[in-house]
Amino acid sequence: MDGVEAAAADMSFSAVVDAVYTYASDPYHWEEMTRFLKQIELGEEQPDMAASVENIRSHLERAQEIAGRLHGEQAEEDISRSYAYLVFGRNRRVLARSRGAEVFLAPYAAQGMSPGARLSFSMPENEARLGEVIGQLQSTADGLPLLFRLYDEAGDESVVGYAVPEANLPRGLRDAISLPMEERDGAIAIIAPEPDPPARRNHVFRRALGLSRAEARLASHLQEGLSLKEASEDLGVTVNTARNQLKSIFEKLGINRQSDLVRHLTQLSQLSAYIRFGTEEEAKIAGFGTAIHDVPHRFVELNDGRRIAYRVYGRLNGTPVVLMQSSLRSSLVWHREAQSAAELGVRLIVIERPGTGYSTADPEMTFESAARDVEEWADKIGLEKFSLLTRSSSAPFGLAVAARMGSRIVKYMMVAPRFGAPEGEPGRRGMLGYFFSNLRRYPWLLDSTLFILRAKMSRRFMRPLVFSFFEQSPRDIAYLEDEPDLVEDMIDAVMESVALTYSGLLRESALFLEGVNIDLTGLSAPLHIWHGEEDRIVPLAELRRRIDEMKLELAEFRTIAGEGHAVVSRLHREVLEALVGDGAG
Repeated sequence: MDGVEAAAADMSFSAVVDAVYTYASDPYHWEEMTRFLKQIELGEEQPDMAASVENIRSHLERAQEIAGRLHGEQAEEDISRSYAYLVFGRNRRVLARSRGAEVFLAPYAAQGMSPGARLSFSMPENEARLGEVIGQLQSTADGLPLLFRLYDEAGDESVVGYAVPEANLPRGLRDAISLPMEERDGAIAIIAPEPDPPARRNHVFRRALGLSRAEARLASHLQEGLSLKEASEDLGVTVNTARNQLKSIFEKLGINRQSDLVRHLTQLSQLSAYIRFGTEEEAKIAGFGTAIHDVPHRFVELNDGRRIAYRVYGRLNGTPVVLMQSSLRSSLVWHREAQSAAELGVRLIVIERPGTGYSTADPEMTFESAARDVEEWADKIGLEKFSLLTRSSSAPFGLAVAARMGSRIVKYMMVAPRFGAPEGEPGRRGMLGYFFSNLRRYPWLLDSTLFILRAKMSRRFMRPLVFSFFEQSPRDIAYLEDEPDLVEDMIDAVMESVALTYSGLLRESALFLEGVNIDLTGLSAPLHIWHGEEDRIVPLAELRRRIDEMKLELAEFRTIAGEGHAVVSRLHREVLEALVGDGAG
């Protein structure tokens, strides 16, 4: 190796190491990840670069440690939107509070709650209660939250929220509050759900207390402080009707005073964010739950002890469609998709594969084992027959499911399917291409890369990263720029997909590198593929070749002019209509 070659190799190695540390330390930039992956691939042309990669490994391990320390406290600007909070230090000085804190604490406070003010309450009983809670939290090491109760002017005790050491707050909320390190020692937080809209309160009252819709509406008005006469006027009923409804409520709850009713309703409202009530269909009828984040996970425990997580959108008695998302997506969907499912009478069930979102990881997962999991999951939720919908990289998993479950799959549609590791010319692969290229050579490198990515994850970090996925596709970029709410929902789904682990993404990536080789003997469902002609993630020519290699017999192969990879979102309604329009399922 002559001096020129040695200098070039040293320069490549130096560039890689520099990019590694920049990627680990910069809280918002992702470009360095692609840069050092590209440098490693290009460095393969250098005789000694392969040996140098092992040296990079030690640097990357150090970078992981740096990222974990630097970004463990990164603020997440939107994650606290479901909580109202007030945090105070050892001397009861307010360190931070949300706007919602005034709603649930102001009626009890002796003075303002601005940062720097001393937290105090107007009633001696509440001052004593605060002292008791502080003492309990400081004397125990378990850090468990305590119900925080205060007395109102009538002498009734109400649950205000929870008191918990700041160090034991959920990470997302702790990140959002983002106290300086020197203020965290001994700090205590009082947290409560943000005040609920009336429609959600009505739903909770109906589900948890067994009230009718009319009774729930009356109860909600009374909880807001209205008199019976005021509530009846606002609801457009007579006082006598309201009085009869109130009597029925008393009988159902076993109480006989309006003050007891208000206390019960207040406690239930404040705790409702911590306890899931009802079903999505009932929530929709009640008029709440239109925000996708209100749709809770459901879980099925498999025979081996692992669990499968999923969500249900649309109508519970609708035509069942099971959706399998692409690799870096949880069971969250675009809010317009949920709306379309409801309007079309579809029961849209979105399942999370092992190691993604809140489904337990399976280190030995294969396409076939994932299909067994889906079959067992379907058996346990009583899903006999259904149409199957997959997007992008979930297509091979869907084929394995369709082959295993045979006639139970009514119809199978693949939108913008990907059946292998992304292809492309060296030096022009884009982020996804370099990811797979280096995963093939150095699996440990991508493990570290994803560790750092997860440590840095925030909405501000993820937004440009989402766009970078489509960097080779101008058509898709233009569409995303026109649909900012889609981008935000995609960010939510990506972040939730690695909420517990990124092992699912790594395992699925390894499966693609090993090659998609699935026994399709049991396949009986008609296969449909929709694909954009302008797709640059999976070019049409590549898809056609993969279909030929797998010897897939298709009932439909529809190419869509002018559409890119984001066709999965743009045509979501047409896809659902095609799946259920003929009465399938």
